[in-house]
Amino acid sequence: MTLSTATPYALSAPPAPASEPLEGSLKVDVALVGAGFSGAIAALMLARRGVSVALIEAAEVGHGGSGRNHGQCIPVFGYLDDSVLPPEGFALLRDSGQVVFETIEELGIACEPVQKGWLSAAHDATGLERARAAHAKYARLGKAGAFLGREEVEALSGIPGYLGGWVHRDGGHLNPLAYVRGLARAAQAAGASLHVRTPLTALLRQDGGWLLKTPRGDITARKVGLTVNAYGDAAIPARLRQSLVPMRSYAVASAPLTPDQRRAVLPGGVNFSDTRHDPMFFRVDGSGRIITGGLVELRRGRLGGPTVAQAGRRLARLYPALEGLAFTHHWSGIVGISARQRPAIFELDDELWALAGYSGRGVPTTAALGRALAATLVDKDEGARLWPHDPPARIPAAALIGFGVQSLRGPLNKLRDRL
Repeated sequence: MTLSTATPYALSAPPAPASEPLEGSLKVDVALVGAGFSGAIAALMLARRGVSVALIEAAEVGHGGSGRNHGQCIPVFGYLDDSVLPPEGFALLRDSGQVVFETIEELGIACEPVQKGWLSAAHDATGLERARAAHAKYARLGKAGAFLGREEVEALSGIPGYLGGWVHRDGGHLNPLAYVRGLARAAQAAGASLHVRTPLTALLRQDGGWLLKTPRGDITARKVGLTVNAYGDAAIPARLRQSLVPMRSYAVASAPLTPDQRRAVLPGGVNFSDTRHDPMFFRVDGSGRIITGGLVELRRGRLGGPTVAQAGRRLARLYPALEGLAFTHHWSGIVGISARQRPAIFELDDELWALAGYSGRGVPTTAALGRALAATLVDKDEGARLWPHDPPARIPAAALIGFGVQSLRGPLNKLRDRL
């Protein structure tokens, strides 16, 4: 079977909101560049506050990471630390998973949302210790129930042999392309001006604000928010592009499961991850497809044949009913890692802001950070109460670092799991 290099999300997602390239001149309070999760959420929040806002996208809504990710909402973060984050920001990030699903319900976004939790299953004694420590943290925050035993993990996952685990209650999954299209449609309805197929060609400082040039028009704005994450091109200031380590991720989707297979795989409806250093993580989408992936390595993730063969073997070891499972899609995207390995709001110049560095947790983090960026673009001090404003760091040889990490991380982790 020939693998499609597109995602399967468009097969079931509602159409994108009607939008055309920018023609002529436009004057607004705030211009946003990049119509992914964070750009659409920021545009929606700003428009609701009566701020005139234009959102431009070089390709189509969700063309970048927002339409290419695995569709998992996993609100678990190493940087969820009340000694580093301001109290309001800590609370916003803590509740970001719930915010995702509340937003979907409020806006009526048809994106196949399932909020039955994220399951972390312990594969050995060391993994059990790590799982217990993570559980204790999130249980204190009211995000987890009791720690689960073997039988409870098996009942949720359909997989015997795990020693225990826990579920983050706010976790879940969705069709990410449908979600971002719904967010952009809501921003439009609130009054934001949306223009697709409108790449930024130049960004120029001028008296009292900024001039954004595009192929067939221009925007004058008092303030600018760059929400391109790791998808910025030469028109995006180098200070932003050099502040991220780009890594390429991949995903694969199976053919829809048979009814018997579907009953066997994740009967509890959760997202699944285990505690291996080279973790197995996956979900089942609304069409009954298994979606899994990871960082691109020299072979896995880069070459379709070896990638789906390995995914099939790993899944069949967990579920014998999946022996011979066919795969239909294999695609990739870019992940941005900031210097502090947490999402960053940068002030690149006077009233020129950027939001980037989701580190593979884009669904819940953008729910928090898109709101924080919108607040920042209204009032810097208000925004700082939601998220720290980091100075952009210059990471030497960032692309080389990213290539090295993504190429070596998987093989090294597989070795660690065998030791």
